[in-house]
Amino acid sequence: MNKDVLELCCIAPREWESVLEAYENSAPYNYAVIDDFLQPDVCQQLHQELLNHPGWRNQDYMGESIFSNMKPGIETIFTIAKSIKALCPSLFSEYDMIEHWALMYPRNASGKLHSDIGALTLNIWLTPEEYNLDSSGGGLIFFDVKRPLEPPPGKSLSYVWSEEYVKDYTAGQTVSVSYKCNRALLFDASTFHKTDSFRFANMKPESYRINLSLAFDNTGVYRERSSSLKAAFTNSGNEE
Repeated sequence: MNKDVLELCCIAPREWESVLEAYENSAPYNYAVIDDFLQPDVCQQLHQELLNHPGWRNQDYMGESIFSNMKPGIETIFTIAKSIKALCPSLFSEYDMIEHWALMYPRNASGKLHSDIGALTLNIWLTPEEYNLDSSGGGLIFFDVKRPLEPPPGKSLSYVWSEEYVKDYTAGQTVSVSYKCNRALLFDASTFHKTDSFRFANMKPESYRINLSLAFDNTGVYRERSSSLKAAFTNSGNEE
């Protein structure tokens, strides 16, 4: 599909060189904030498509009761993945979307420190601003530490290990990005991060905080890394 057609389908026009510069110049975190990421009607449509999707499961995640939707089969998501590969080839040319998931929080909380398994993560916030009761926070906090290429012997990427690892290697620096509807965060998946504390209206599903995450990597490399980490996770006997 033609790049211009892809862009018109879902992602709002922008200067992608500035996104690349932000990503490269934000070391040691390596992230870029992309406001008004989707075309406004696409953002609204995707929010509604996720709300209506039958794949939501209520589960205990990171010690909190939330709803998760793993790999929702929504065409808009796949179009976003194809579009960003075409629009930002310097970062995505060697990668494909290998995982995607959505999380919906019925209660106000905060996340736990972790890193993602892929090479790049694209995180998109979809809940309308009218339901966000504190615009100063509620997004992501990045830490100045990246996970090692291989987990230490006998260790998995558990939340307990992540806390210990960051404590041992941090220089004490963090950066926070506040929540905003239709804001995307593109970041190095190995950078440790956590969801900042947030306060949403939580009156109905439409008002719950929803984030959609797309993981990108080389398929073979991801498969090998994922298998290695799962083996370490199983051997450690920890549960996340």
